[in-house]
Amino acid sequence: MKHQVFGFLSAIGLGCGLVVGCGASDQKSDDGLLAGSGGQASIVTPPPAAIGSGGMVAPPPVIQAMAGSAAPPPVAMGTGGMKAPPPVAMGTGGTTAKDPTMAPGEPVLGECTDLHTKFAGDEYCIKPPPADKGFQLHIGPSNYDNPELQYILGAGVETTDTFTAVSGNDKDVYFYYRQIRQRTGAHHNIITSGGGGDIGLGQRIATSNNLAADDPPGGIVAPENVGVGIQMPAHTTISVNLHSINTTEQDELREVWVNFWYVDPAKVKEPVKEMFNIAPMGSILPGADVTFGSSCNVAGTGRLLWAYGHRHANNVRFSIWRQRASKKDLIYQGYNYEDPLVLDYSSTVKNAVPDTGPMVEGGWSGILDLMPGDQLLWECHVINNQSVPLNFTNNTYTGEMCILDAETVGATCM
Repeated sequence: MKHQVFGFLSAIGLGCGLVVGCGASDQKSDDGLLAGSGGQASIVTPPPAAIGSGGMVAPPPVIQAMAGSAAPPPVAMGTGGMKAPPPVAMGTGGTTAKDPTMAPGEPVLGECTDLHTKFAGDEYCIKPPPADKGFQLHIGPSNYDNPELQYILGAGVETTDTFTAVSGNDKDVYFYYRQIRQRTGAHHNIITSGGGGDIGLGQRIATSNNLAADDPPGGIVAPENVGVGIQMPAHTTISVNLHSINTTEQDELREVWVNFWYVDPAKVKEPVKEMFNIAPMGSILPGADVTFGSSCNVAGTGRLLWAYGHRHANNVRFSIWRQRASKKDLIYQGYNYEDPLVLDYSSTVKNAVPDTGPMVEGGWSGILDLMPGDQLLWECHVINNQSVPLNFTNNTYTGEMCILDAETVGATCM
């Protein structure tokens, strides 16, 4: 499992001119962007497995807030208009969640040993932090034996929906270390604060394209990052945009757990800035082999904390460079869209050197500084193996994206 850190704002309905950065595309085609349809379910095309009879279209999302409870208590199911349970306050017990002082390594799985459902992915459940150390955001059913319909992902269904919750902190806090877990079937989640709604607007506070991710890896904060933090006011409205795809013949459960670990406010000197830059793309015809990308200009002096390239199934390579005067450094090279590489750029992490062998992923190791005059460039190599054109949509197989996603301190790139 590669380290996956937090980035991706919903592509549904987005174009240049909102809160995302859009640069000039290198692609020859000028067909433009076609936005997807948010919150609607569609049959996977082409499905890796036969579509079963349970291809249920997810109903509109409902509000649910679960703080500090790895497995929510069952509640009685009504006959209609089922409401999610009220927020659950975090307890002081059950503090076996991963301690952020542990050494870096693979994300911990299998913490909830008493959770045994009929759905795949029980091992991704994590226990919440102690109440004075952080809180847990939970999106999922109130009753595992009879889950609400919005959490059921039917066989062969692909859908993107937004779920709303409230943060579990009773006072204004800062956080940095985040643990994200989500059940099988999840393609990505985008978590934003401030009530951003169904297109993920607001401040992005976490995201993942992997089923298990820790940021920073293992909770180890590098010496240069001890003053880094993200602010969250008490009882903040949080939107979780969840893209799910079920390629099996059985129903799957949509469920997400996120632990936010607090940082001492007195130590926070460098607020985190998000980067979410889209390379415009035209329609890519069936059978086409296309390379396109974009660039952004650095403003301010700072460093890149982490980066990854968001793309879909027809992407065969995603590359990122830092251009400084005449020097162009390859800082990221990824090939696997299903388990996308996320690189942490700090003094405590050594990344693999890319292309030292066939399809070897990797990039820059150590602190990655940014200064005025620098550029970040990113490029996607896409081969359309589908029978339909690829456009900028959330569809995993019949849509594509080329998005530079990152977090920085001190500097921005637009």
